[in-house]
Amino acid sequence: MAKPSRSSIQANAAVPTAEHQRIIAEKTAAFLAGGGEIQQIPKGVSGYSKLGGPQVPVAAPARAARTT
Repeated sequence: MAKPSRSSIQANAAVPTAEHQRIIAEKTAAFLAGGGEIQQIPKGVSGYSKLGGPQVPVAAPARAARTT
């Protein structure tokens, strides 16, 4: 993915949060008016199907060495 240009970062920083919220609300309303539906995804579900490849086991944390 390309790194955003400095000017686009500065342009986004200049838009207040309230303006972002208004833009998102307008786009959401247009999406719903056009027949779009919003799905609620259960917590813990990523939406990705299981990716191929071998499963790598997670190693248990190492114990501290005992000194006597």
